[in-house]
Parts: sequence; structure tokens; C-alpha cells
Amino acid sequence: MGVWLLLAAWLAQAALATAGVALYARNLGWPQPQPTSRPRLLVLAPVRGPLPGLGRFLDALAAQDYPDWRVVFAVESTADPACPALLRFVAEAPARRSLIVAGPAAGRAQKLHNLLAALAEAKPEDAVLVTVDADTVPPPDFLTQLARPVLAGQAPIASGYRWPIPETGGFAASLLALADIAIATLPRHNRVNLCWGGATAITAGAARALDLPLIWARAVSDDLSLSRAARRAGMVIYAPLTVRPPSPVSGGLRAVLGFGARQYRLLRLHAPETWWLAGLLLALPVAGAAAALAGALEGRMEAFLALGLALGLQRLRAGLRAGIARRILPPAAAAATSRLLARGWWRQPAVSLLHLLAWAGSAGPRRIAWAGRRYGLAPDGTVRSVTPAAG
Repeated sequence: MGVWLLLAAWLAQAALATAGVALYARNLGWPQPQPTSRPRLLVLAPVRGPLPGLGRFLDALAAQDYPDWRVVFAVESTADPACPALLRFVAEAPARRSLIVAGPAAGRAQKLHNLLAALAEAKPEDAVLVTVDADTVPPPDFLTQLARPVLAGQAPIASGYRWPIPETGGFAASLLALADIAIATLPRHNRVNLCWGGATAITAGAARALDLPLIWARAVSDDLSLSRAARRAGMVIYAPLTVRPPSPVSGGLRAVLGFGARQYRLLRLHAPETWWLAGLLLALPVAGAAAALAGALEGRMEAFLALGLALGLQRLRAGLRAGIARRILPPAAAAATSRLLARGWWRQPAVSLLHLLAWAGSAGPRRIAWAGRRYGLAPDGTVRSVTPAAG
């Protein structure tokens, strides 16, 4: 009876996940309110090189179709490998592009330090603040789609999510991309949405009310600390379904697991309830698939049926996600996603296991290594110590 219940719960979760992706696809067709004006946006872009894709990011930023925006790049020092490319980019349009040197951080993550330095450049006419990540390739309507909800009055904060595109044919990178695509296509709800720093827009008034310099003063995560502060203040975080900037991913198994464990550790410290729920939802498909495989090896018909149903639902989700990609991504990114999903739908057991291992790895000590530094963290996720990372 216990195995039956486990298989039933696994299949129920798979059916709900499939329904969730279908709901996401359906909601893309809902008409959205449009803003009556398009005031100036201030784009905050913390950068740390070397970034192999920096040129693509800068080209994509230059092609934005929003009519009135300016960008402030922030680096730690002039020795940063990204500086030459940034200086050339700024020189092409100095009226709407600038570069500042933030200096080394003490007591917070360097990314947060760079963000605060860029934020200090805000002017009264900057109606909306936008944070971006320089390892993405935002499509031309990225700023327009991200700012739309806050300018239309749907919420003071709007945030999208990355859409991973494997840079290499590595198996681990493809598993990471498949896992992240599953997160990117989850249905969203205003009561539980979290910010993602690579695509977040916040009105200048909301930023002042929340006091971003205070929120980020000793933070290690810009998006999760902002999410927690917004929830405490009762502010809605809107999640526009069309804001999924392509984000190249690469790396071997060790790098992929390290990235996943770091992300989940940050979630554990900033949103522990969500972290526990994620662990439960990740453990069920691994346990269900293991039980079904064990039963199939014993020749049990119900196990074969469970495996067949689970794989069928996974293939259906893959098809739905490919359809979503074609509707919201640039053609090249959509084509790459379709190829990945076409050959990767059967890899779901490995994706689930990798995801669960990353979650389990996040239960370790309150330390993270990130961008050349090791951060010791307090129980609430604030920074206690900063030291150079080994190697």
C-alpha cells in the first residue's frame, strides 16, 4: 500500500506540474493593461569580468526599444577585465550610458556594493529602477515588458526570470538548463512571487519607501533581500510571464551542483518556508521514480504503467514548454530550447536527482563562495564576514 501511495502521489504531482505549464501557456494570451506614459528608466548593471558573453549583452542592451532609459554600469575597480568593453560602450552614447568604480566591498556582497554605487547615481526624473545581469541576452522589448506592470499600476515591483540556454553540449549544463526551464515555466501568483535580480523593476517611490540602501547594506542577495522586505511591507511583486531573458549556461557537474547549492542556500536563509516546500517537491519525483524502477525490475505491471504515464506527462510538458519558448523568446533562443527539450524530455529522472542533490547541498554551513570571495552569513542571510575565496 505504501508503494501504491508513493506512485499515486508522484503521478499526481506530475499531472499538476503539467497542468501548471498548460496554465502558464494559457495565461500568455490574457490581455494586459498598458501604461499611459513611458517615463525614464534607470538601469543598474553591476558587472564583474571576465564575461565571455559581455559583448552580446551590450549589443542587446543597445537594441532596447523603450524610448527613454539610461544605464549605469558599476565595477569594483578599473582593473576589472570588463572595463575596456564597458568604456567603449559608454563612449558611444555618454548621455545615456555611464560607468562608475564602486571600490571593494566590506560587509556585503560585491554585487550589492556595485548596485548601491550605481543607485547613488539616480536622478529625480528616473521614475523606475531596473536591475539587470550582464550574463543575459535581453531581447529588444525586455525593458518595455519588464516596466509595463509597474507603469500600468499593477504592482510597485515587477520581476522576471532567466531562460537558460546551454552554451556547450555538456550533459550537466543541459540538466541545469532543463531544471531552470521548469522553474521559469511555473505559474506565478502575486502572494508568493520572488524577485530575480537579473530582471527586476521597482518604482522610485517604492525604492525610497523600502530604503534600498538599508536593505542592501549587509546583504549577500539583492533579489531575495528585496523580496523579503517587499513582503514585510505588504508590497506586491508582479511576475510578467513574457520576461524571460535568455541566459547562457555552461559548466561540468561540480560547477552545476555548486551553483544550485548556492542558490538554494540563499533561499533557505531568506525564505525558509519556500526552501522546505522546494525540498518536498523535489524529493517526491526521485522517490517515485526509484520505486517505479524497482517495481519494474520485479516485473510489476503497475510500476511499468507508472513509468509510462510519468514519461508521457514529461513529454507533454516538454512540448508545452517548447511552445512557450516560441511565443516569448527570440527565434534563435526558441530554436535552441526546442532542440534541448526534444532530446532531453527523457532525462527528467537525472534532472530531478541533480535538483535534489543541489537542494540537499544547501543545508550545509552558512557560507557561500561567489565571484572570488567567500561570505560567512548570519541566520537571516546578512553578511558576517568576507574573505578571498580559495583558488
